[in-house]
Amino acid sequence: MPDNDPYRLTRAPAREGGPRSVSPQAGRTVLWLLLVLSAAANTVTSMAGFTVVSLACGLVTVACVIGLVVLRLRGRR
Repeated sequence: MPDNDPYRLTRAPAREGGPRSVSPQAGRTVLWLLLVLSAAANTVTSMAGFTVVSLACGLVTVACVIGLVVLRLRGRR
């Protein structure tokens, strides 16, 4: 399809969305790895009695779960 838009500044074809620096599979792998590590750290620190560290690890775990859900929902489109 020829690009006949007179208001376009460049002749490069338009792309959907922006450029992706990391593939969705790589991001998913990193999130799963971080999820497992933060859940393990949460378990260890809660048994050791380090409440603040355990809370931080729990928040990271929840953030990873939310990130995985978002990636899953975006992949369904």
